[in-house]
Amino acid sequence: MKKILSFVLLGLLTVTLLPAQTDQFVSTTPSNKKVVLEEYTGVQCTWCPDGHRMANELKAQHPNDVFLINVHQGSFAANTYTTQFGNALANQAGVNSWPSGTVNRHVFSGSSTVLNRGDWNSAANQILNTSSPVNIAARGTLDWTTRELNLTVQLYYTADEANPTNMLNVAIIQDNVLGSQVGMSMNPAQVVGSQYRHMHMLRHLITGQWGEEITTTTQGSFVEKNYTYTIPTSMGSPNAIPAPVEDLHFIVFVAQGHQEILTGCEAEITNVNLPALYPRLYSLSNTTANECNNEATVRANVLNAGSEAITSLTMEYAVANGTPMTFNWTGNIAPSGNENIDLPVLYVNTNVNQQVKARITAVNGQAYDGAQLTVAVKKYLATSDGAMTIKIKTDQYASETSYKIYGPNGNVVQQSSNFTNSSVNEFAFNPTEFGCYRLQVLDSYGDGISNGYIRVYDANNTMLFSIAGSGFTSESNSMIKFTSVGIADIENDNEMVVYPNPANNMVHISGMDNVQMVEVFNLQGQRVAVESGNVHEIAVSGLASGMYILRVTTDEGVRSCRIAKN
Repeated sequence: MKKILSFVLLGLLTVTLLPAQTDQFVSTTPSNKKVVLEEYTGVQCTWCPDGHRMANELKAQHPNDVFLINVHQGSFAANTYTTQFGNALANQAGVNSWPSGTVNRHVFSGSSTVLNRGDWNSAANQILNTSSPVNIAARGTLDWTTRELNLTVQLYYTADEANPTNMLNVAIIQDNVLGSQVGMSMNPAQVVGSQYRHMHMLRHLITGQWGEEITTTTQGSFVEKNYTYTIPTSMGSPNAIPAPVEDLHFIVFVAQGHQEILTGCEAEITNVNLPALYPRLYSLSNTTANECNNEATVRANVLNAGSEAITSLTMEYAVANGTPMTFNWTGNIAPSGNENIDLPVLYVNTNVNQQVKARITAVNGQAYDGAQLTVAVKKYLATSDGAMTIKIKTDQYASETSYKIYGPNGNVVQQSSNFTNSSVNEFAFNPTEFGCYRLQVLDSYGDGISNGYIRVYDANNTMLFSIAGSGFTSESNSMIKFTSVGIADIENDNEMVVYPNPANNMVHISGMDNVQMVEVFNLQGQRVAVESGNVHEIAVSGLASGMYILRVTTDEGVRSCRIAKN
């Protein structure tokens, strides 16, 4: 009888150590560690956007298991983005270059926790394949009116933790901070016009520099902590920046003392007291039409951060400080949804950078004072009446670069990917019909051509336009209008003699020296005959009867006239 009673008491004792199931949301099932990547970065750091891109890719591979914290710190950082915590974190990690980062503050080799960006992926995979002695979860509410955060964090130890004292950390992270950034073309996904969208930015540590002590760390231990914090409207040290509540999220993690992070999570937040109508102009992008004119288009992405659906918007926009115009949109954007909205066609000066500004002035028929965004619009357009030369200067990764030329009918008429590193690559282009051509230059990595360029020259070696290699990311498009400009004037020029005209079989040309090419075009602009070299005649016997345009290219330029075929 005593043995049975002892067994029952032991069972009751075991049950009392477990948390009440109705209050518990943290898992009690053993699991592997989650990754907390603390990335050290700055706006004057050329390669930092490449680090942001690599961190984003890691997060995309493990969306529920990797959490990013960008610590703006060091000589490359802007004061508006730094915090009171960054230097101590960096000093502990041993940061001496940017970008760099720590993966769970773990020492993978040597004595330092800091890693180059190329090592983050493999380090993260090691952590993700390691069992964790503790599980963590966090839930809370965020009041948009009072800006009060109420957060509950729960820990459950599935095994004895080697360190009897752990530290619980709660970090406030801010997204969508628009500002400057050198090297932004390395991460085009975060480029907004001429600005950069900073993400995962550390703004504050609610629990202090190293967290709150947790002293119950044995197997079966359950820990719950509750935090109430009123978020300031602006955060940062020494100069604060606005902190819209819709851009904030909360990363929670538990560490051994000040260093080794055991696991982490992002808090599940329920937003309360949202404004009914809250449209946000999230971004403007240049989607210039591929036509040989001065028309351009801009696309606005609108986020609905309110509690009611958006069914109509009025937007005000202007080109280069010109007279503001209005655009009325109707549709449906559900709460937390977003919509791409194309503004009406804009008319811009070609080959000139111009700023297009836009803002929301009304929503669902109610006046609204929305923030203004800008985007740089530049449409490259040139006109040529002869052969051209394309010059593309690549960076040290020439294999990433390629180009295509699309003809008036939309088909590819010329292309190449045979580039050499950090050199000027030249390609001849001889249009075969009149009309609008598109030169498309691609970068497969998506970071443009650092210190390079794209240039197009006419037959007289006059540059038609030049595009900076850093001025695009994955794709650059420019337009070339190939015309028969000057035909009427040259027909009366006595220098070039064309005979017989009309012709049956051959057309002869005299009075021209150093001929490079003779071409015949029909009146639709299609090239129907060509002879290259220092030639002075061209066969037309195979052509149908009618009018044609004869074009002669010499080292002094291009001359054209009309001919008739019997």
